[in-house]
Amino acid sequence: MNKVSLTLLFFIALQSFFAQKILPENLSKKTKIYWDANKKHLHSTGSYYVDEINPETTEKHGKWLFYSLDGVLEEERFFYRNRQHGKQTVFFPNKTIKEIYYSRFNVPDSMYKAYNEKGVLLIQGNYQLGSPDGKWLFFYQDSSIWKTEFTSNDTTYLLDYFQDDSAHTQTVKEGQGFVKTYYSTGKTKESYTFSNGLKTGPFFELLASGKTSISGSFLKGKKDGVWEYFYADGTVQKREGYVADSLHGPYEVYYENGKPETVGQYVKGKKTGEWSWYSSQGAFLEMNGGFLDDQQHGDWEYYFSTGEHSYHAQFDHGKKTGEWNYHYRNGQDFRKGNYLNDLKTGLWQTWYEDGTLLMEGNYVNGKEEGEWKNNWPNGRVKNQSYYKLGKLNGAWYSFAPEGKLLLFGRYNKDLKTGKWTDFYNNGKKKEETSYKIKKVKNALDDVVSMGSKSKQSLEHGKHLAYSQVDYTLKESGKFKKGKKSGKWINYYPGGVVPAVVAYYKNGDLHGAFTQFDRMGNKMNEIHYHKGLKHGWFIVYGRNGKPISEKMFRYGHEMRKKNSEDGFAPN
Repeated sequence: MNKVSLTLLFFIALQSFFAQKILPENLSKKTKIYWDANKKHLHSTGSYYVDEINPETTEKHGKWLFYSLDGVLEEERFFYRNRQHGKQTVFFPNKTIKEIYYSRFNVPDSMYKAYNEKGVLLIQGNYQLGSPDGKWLFFYQDSSIWKTEFTSNDTTYLLDYFQDDSAHTQTVKEGQGFVKTYYSTGKTKESYTFSNGLKTGPFFELLASGKTSISGSFLKGKKDGVWEYFYADGTVQKREGYVADSLHGPYEVYYENGKPETVGQYVKGKKTGEWSWYSSQGAFLEMNGGFLDDQQHGDWEYYFSTGEHSYHAQFDHGKKTGEWNYHYRNGQDFRKGNYLNDLKTGLWQTWYEDGTLLMEGNYVNGKEEGEWKNNWPNGRVKNQSYYKLGKLNGAWYSFAPEGKLLLFGRYNKDLKTGKWTDFYNNGKKKEETSYKIKKVKNALDDVVSMGSKSKQSLEHGKHLAYSQVDYTLKESGKFKKGKKSGKWINYYPGGVVPAVVAYYKNGDLHGAFTQFDRMGNKMNEIHYHKGLKHGWFIVYGRNGKPISEKMFRYGHEMRKKNSEDGFAPN
């Protein structure tokens, strides 16, 4: 569908819209909105839209007045169901009109006028569907004509122009002539030439010192040819070519010392051919490579800020491809691998700066696959793992620099599963923990995910921990869905005599919590219910008899009323 048809359809829709009138029965009682909570400073007042089906809305309807914080009328606007519709007026603080125009469907349409505080007309023109259209007049503060423009099909033509001098000398007549702007000192700032209402020919902009800041040319209102931008001392900052407002030809940017910062070229607005960037005021090449249709293409080289080569890359129409080779500053390989269609593929390797292999593994379609190894600086394996479709899947091994096994377990799609065993550096067991993959309800299910579940790896099953002193059993118990459950025992060195025996439910103490001395004698016993002290708290003497007894109910200590009665809360 062409632009004319779309415009016609939109106009018909607007006509239908404006067929609606502001009817009294559709206006609510006048509403007042205030700047402050104390309702001392009125912000705006007007009515909302109402009807039999919608007895209450927040859609502005009809006339609304808007005020400044100090109570001065700033705007008078008309709305149709929350859309600016009809006459819109903006005021100066002295109550004179600043702007007046008409809106249709929230879009400026038809007449527009702007004034100064003395009521002098400064701008007069028309809008069509939100865009300037037709003849526009601009005036100086003394009411003298400044310029006349004509807008058609999004192109603005300068028809007449009068300078800001005492005589308001006309420099453009019927689209032919020139425009110059000046500094307050009277020196020229900018100079344009116009032909048939459009900028055509040389253009320049000068600094207050008189030195050129920008130079270029226009053709039928669009940038054309070579444009140059200058530093204050007159040296070139940037040079670029244009054809019909699109970058075309050499593109060069320079540091103030005259050395290049960026060098390349455009063809019809797109980067093409070889491009280079320089760092450190032009002392070192930062990167260079080719473009094709504005996309990186071919070989690219990247460098450290001090000039050493950093890495080699290849692109195919903007996508990474081929071998990529990264280096340390000393030239030693850092990382090497291949891309295919923007994804890592095949063997990738990383090295320490001395050349020792740090890591290696394979990619398939951008995801890790198969065996991967990380090494210590001495070359021994640090971690050995297995991947499937980019996720850890299978055995995991961690080793000490000397080669001793430190950790063993298994993954299933990035989640720990089964028994995991930690070892001390001497190879003795440190900890054994079992994991199970469970579906867990998302924390925000009531708000966002509506009851959805995600898989998580949770501690589940037997747990054992061993002492670093004598490597005997230090702790034993079980987890259930990531939380302590049932009987847990902590042992004194030797792994035989319990120090603490406790019972858990859903991760909270639940049942007896008992402490023992090294001889196995009970020292105290506390009863819990869902993490709160509940029941007897008894302290035992060396002879095994109670020496202190307290009663708790759901975390609160109870006191005994008298020898015959029961307990009451403290």
